[in-house]
Amino acid sequence: MSNLARSVCSLAIVILVGVQVLCAQTQSEPGGQSVTAGQVVSPPGAPPDEQRPGKSPEDYDPLLDPPPLPHSTITLVGGTLTSVDEIQNRITVKPFGGKQRLHMNFDVRTHIFRNGVATTERDLKLGDRVYLDTMLDGSKVFAKSIWIRSAAGSGNGRGQILRYDPRTNTLTLRDEVSADPVSFHLDSGTVIRSGKSTGSVADLKSGSLAAVTFDPQQGRSGVVREISILAEPGSVFTFMGRITFIDLSQKLIAIANQRDDKDYDIYFDSIPATVLQGLREGSQASIAAIFNGSRYVAQKVDIIPGNPAGEEQK
Repeated sequence: MSNLARSVCSLAIVILVGVQVLCAQTQSEPGGQSVTAGQVVSPPGAPPDEQRPGKSPEDYDPLLDPPPLPHSTITLVGGTLTSVDEIQNRITVKPFGGKQRLHMNFDVRTHIFRNGVATTERDLKLGDRVYLDTMLDGSKVFAKSIWIRSAAGSGNGRGQILRYDPRTNTLTLRDEVSADPVSFHLDSGTVIRSGKSTGSVADLKSGSLAAVTFDPQQGRSGVVREISILAEPGSVFTFMGRITFIDLSQKLIAIANQRDDKDYDIYFDSIPATVLQGLREGSQASIAAIFNGSRYVAQKVDIIPGNPAGEEQK
């Protein structure tokens, strides 16, 4: 083979190798990332999949949303709803069988149910019987859950008799919780009790305190099953038990009566200084009081010897 032919062959081989190298370079991404069919390449600096937006299981805004509730002990409270403040997100509950008032907060974290169906704070009504899961959120009591129980087959209430209309057999009470007048209908099956004796409609005197058991009907009226006269104006009662509250500015004493396990507010005009010195919350006392048609007024206060409940723990 001549020298010219050999040179042409060598040049062809060099050109062929150069073309193969050029093709290989055009199939490679800048920065050395090889691209193969079906492969997805993330942009430079992209976070891992688990850190990308939309992957978090919790959509929480620390600036707009309330903080998560702390892991605190849950306490169940049952009582009657006496006030609702939708501006301050506060409610007040009077526990069943007690005189004190419990104030607690609620917000969007509170779950509210009426008869097992989820609802909102707009369904909270004065006089509702409620059960609450409560907990401490910082220094305040917080309602984590609220269950509202609507009246079913029967109900009960207490209040002061405003009037009885024999023409319509309608009894009107001032409810002790809401202070609103509530009307009930009497029929031939209604039982009236005055103390331990059976009474009559003649005992339904204006100003008397009464407890009623009723069948709810439409609205706020109902058919009364039983009426118990608790106190008539001028009646004298003796209360014995532990002093739970004292307010000298209002001349008020609250006592947990042992006989019926209820708290009573008793007002006084004057108390001897010797008795006043031993009168404190936790003291055991015997109080003779007269019901004057609007409240109990103390006639005599005796301190029962013994350590107040609060001093026994010292």
